[in-house]
Amino acid sequence: MAMERGLGRSPTFLVGSERQRFNLENMQRREQHLAEQYQKNKPLCFSAGQYQLTHPLKAMNGHIDADVTMVNPMMVGVMDGVSQIAEYGLDPSELPKELMKACEELAVAQLIPERGAAPEDSRYQGPIPLMREAFEATEAMGSTTALLAIMDNSTMIHGKLHPMIAVLSIGDCEILVLRRGQSREQGLEVVFHTEMQRIEGNAQCPLQICRIDDRVDPDFDRSEEHTSELQSRIKS
Repeated sequence: MAMERGLGRSPTFLVGSERQRFNLENMQRREQHLAEQYQKNKPLCFSAGQYQLTHPLKAMNGHIDADVTMVNPMMVGVMDGVSQIAEYGLDPSELPKELMKACEELAVAQLIPERGAAPEDSRYQGPIPLMREAFEATEAMGSTTALLAIMDNSTMIHGKLHPMIAVLSIGDCEILVLRRGQSREQGLEVVFHTEMQRIEGNAQCPLQICRIDDRVDPDFDRSEEHTSELQSRIKS
């Protein structure tokens, strides 16, 4: 408790399956499409960096840091493991680390233009199928939020390459897209940002990607049918 007061926040709580299913039923997907003149018709990539620093109080008390970041030319991502998982004897950093690695491997395999034409069943189909494939390739138990920004160079419009950025957000990590104004005096303006997905607005209860068992949540269902059902709800 003393450490929590020093950090100025409470730990992130695991959100049960029933609460998440109810909120998925009532969520609306909000889309925003941005376009600008692009003349060169060449593939684009991210030129990014990452920096993480564990809070000194966390490091001093041996607290597990479950935050994971990743940058590569085709994808940038952030995942934040749910700290309450540690109360059940699980390492909250295992799932976000394994899931992020799986996402990165798929991004490299599916999105780097120089790799040529990939087989139909392994081509990039969008951020949701990529996340689902990555999740199915992992085994770690836990729960995490996730945010991915993906550079897609596969879209052709009127026979010309039209690179696009697709963003997938589950939980309350946030991405800002800034654009320079016409003059230096205007500075940077926000042209896009994700919305925080928090259960009943509670900062400690964001929407989450989970893999747990009935010891943690008796309502959790790991069947393929349930996964497909949640997937279709997110798409709609």
